[in-house]
Amino acid sequence: MKKCLFIIGMASIGLLSPQCVNAQQTLEEVKDSLNAIVDLAKKGDAKAQNVVGSWYYAGKHVKQNYTEAAQWWARSAKQGYAQGIGNLGLCYQTGHGVTKDSLRAIGLYNRSIREGNTALFAQNQKRADEGSIFDCVFVGSCYQKGIGTQRDLNKALNYYLKAASRNSVDAQREAALLYLNGKKPEEAIKWFKRGADNGDMPSIFYYGKMLHDGMGVKQDVQQGMIYLLKAAEAEFPMGQYEVAQAYFKGEGVMKSPEQGVEWLIKAANNGVSNAQYQLARRYVDGDGLPSDFDQAVSWFAIALPKGHINAFKKLFEEGENSLKGSPFHAYLKGLRYYSDKDFDNALKQFKAVEKEKHEEGKTMQGVILANKDYAKYNLKKGIKALKKAAEGSPMANYLLGGIYEAGKGVDRDMEQALAHLTQAADANYAPALCYLGDMYYEGRGVEQNYEKAIDYYNKAKGQLSPNASKRLASCYENGWGVEVDEEKAQAILKMQGGSTNELLKLVPMN
Repeated sequence: MKKCLFIIGMASIGLLSPQCVNAQQTLEEVKDSLNAIVDLAKKGDAKAQNVVGSWYYAGKHVKQNYTEAAQWWARSAKQGYAQGIGNLGLCYQTGHGVTKDSLRAIGLYNRSIREGNTALFAQNQKRADEGSIFDCVFVGSCYQKGIGTQRDLNKALNYYLKAASRNSVDAQREAALLYLNGKKPEEAIKWFKRGADNGDMPSIFYYGKMLHDGMGVKQDVQQGMIYLLKAAEAEFPMGQYEVAQAYFKGEGVMKSPEQGVEWLIKAANNGVSNAQYQLARRYVDGDGLPSDFDQAVSWFAIALPKGHINAFKKLFEEGENSLKGSPFHAYLKGLRYYSDKDFDNALKQFKAVEKEKHEEGKTMQGVILANKDYAKYNLKKGIKALKKAAEGSPMANYLLGGIYEAGKGVDRDMEQALAHLTQAADANYAPALCYLGDMYYEGRGVEQNYEKAIDYYNKAKGQLSPNASKRLASCYENGWGVEVDEEKAQAILKMQGGSTNELLKLVPMN
């Protein structure tokens, strides 16, 4: 990318450029003009921030400092200023001031065009036609997505192939995906193989999946599993999901429901909706892990908005595998009654759940007794019921932890609070993990420790509460207990939890 990007950025906003400095101006007047721009930048003016970034990048008016340039452009980009976004892309393309990342650079250039930097596509297309590998990939992405030009998949493929033949890993993967989506698996697998040999993780996954399933190539389940496991172990979410399915079915590996569940949990925590839905079902049935209706509800709530609403409704239709009339159905109805403050009917449902030896029924009875809105409110009895349920219920331990920390109906006891919360957290109960994360984040009842807070938040991952999500994102954004990673911060904020209330609306009450 040519440095004309920041020159255009400086001149176009009219704040200061060589042409706008009058020959008659004194040195002091020039310094005043420069300081005025810096002041504007510090106050948050996106255009001024872009200019100051340009000075640092070029070493103009200040000592050259790519890190400072990247930071000023990042501030400008955060406010949606097109030139600042494009200039930040330049940093990621060249590795100046940030870790080199061509994919992120392309994403920023695309965003810059969308925000009005229309000249960028033409500049890069010229360099692509002259043979620049990076620009071929960028222009290919523009044609693929219709950014700055009309969408044209054939042109996109041609640019990708031009770069792929010169060993661009990104181009090899993107060309393969275009071939795969165009129903040309034989061509796709050739480029996935090239990308996999170059260490590209998505290519490793797709090559393994195609080998495992026999798409575009003779099926080789064992060899396919080698690649899928490699992707899964590198935290590639769909790799984790496919490995889970292989262990459940015994395809390419020895059948192992326990191993399957381990990989399924990892995939669910990394946002794979099919894994989230399957995990919810397994928590209902106690299939490969202890039955836990509360965990099932949580994962169903997360998975349903991602395309699983109809599948959930079918669970309660008449049929051999129907959940209608099951203890889980009773538990859902109890939650629905509880949310409507119909405590008497809720108690009937939860007693039925307890009768079938599910601790959640006992726990929710304790919750109702401890609710001040209940006509027969009795906190002591509620706590007693929770203590009885805590022997086998992570939810009960979590609730008791909160009660002991607050000193609600009992003497405040941080040792007891931490003991109950830790027991729940050890069972991977997300609310307890988030609660402990909050305690260490705030230094509430414990010594403040961002590293411990982050550890607890990360263990909750796919089930983070909105508050925990914001706090974990803040840690990555500000470098509290971890290296600064704004991209990860944004990804965390985008991981939205589901709504239990919306799920309960789908539950048949008859």
